[in-house]
Amino acid sequence: MQIDLSFQLALAGRFQDLALWLPLPQDSSHQRRLALESSGNHAELSLHHDPLHGAPILFVRWLGVQADPRLTVSIRVQTRETNCDLAQARADAQLPGEARRYLAASAHLPVEGEVRARAESITQGLTAPVDKLRALYDWVLTHAQRRFDVAWCGLGDVPAMLAAGEFCGKCVDINSLLVALCRAAGLPARTVLGIRAAPSRFAHALGASSDVTQALHTRAEVFLGGLGWVPADPADALKLADAGAPEMLRREVSAFLLGSAEANWIAYNHARDFQLDPPAKGGPLNFFTTPYAETDGIPLSIVAGAQGYSIFSRPAGP
Repeated sequence: MQIDLSFQLALAGRFQDLALWLPLPQDSSHQRRLALESSGNHAELSLHHDPLHGAPILFVRWLGVQADPRLTVSIRVQTRETNCDLAQARADAQLPGEARRYLAASAHLPVEGEVRARAESITQGLTAPVDKLRALYDWVLTHAQRRFDVAWCGLGDVPAMLAAGEFCGKCVDINSLLVALCRAAGLPARTVLGIRAAPSRFAHALGASSDVTQALHTRAEVFLGGLGWVPADPADALKLADAGAPEMLRREVSAFLLGSAEANWIAYNHARDFQLDPPAKGGPLNFFTTPYAETDGIPLSIVAGAQGYSIFSRPAGP
């Protein structure tokens, strides 16, 4: 599937030394960025990658005092559906160094204390990584709940969830919980942040089209020997249940979302608790799904749904 994304920024007013970091779709085994074009009244524009996770970042700068900053970025992305046969996972395969990095804790993804105790309880008696993943995925499906009062995709703050004793939130929260549990159980795991950009063949709630500004969605990936990075998305399985889907469809989608993923979603990055490149004065970000901006070194909020910021998608080809 080929999809055209158009990022459009049109701010009203005058801004001093405005700098903007825009998340771009990443290249991976299941997704490729084919083209990128831009226009606007900016002075500088360059492509960067954060040194830890390799997140692609478009850095844009308006020098001096700029009235009504404008920017349009058009990107064509080719995606394909992911289908992993979990029966082919190899418990004896050695983990590559790139995967081992995703066993470590970060500010929002702990691996010790309560989360380790819970992960060990859930996976007690299991030795094969794929069996541990199934147990953790099923546990999250059973115990996590979506909360409609949580803004956008949530914060993915697992320590706060554990402290509250409530496994509630939106996609970033629920899939961050799975990631933290997997890491605590010895399975490399990461959240993958992105956006829905085409309809789903399963249900309207799992897709988007045209104006996709508010269609952000985060998945999880878990590394299994013999397979590589395997998608897992209990958050969308729970979303389908909240949408009132029939039980048979919910079971089908829940099974599909452990090991498989539709091609209607575009991944930005898997960066968490990281520094932008070039470095921002505001310090590290929890995650990076919307533009981060600073004017004269002071953070400027540009979130999904903010006036003057939009993202549009349309199919570009087969």
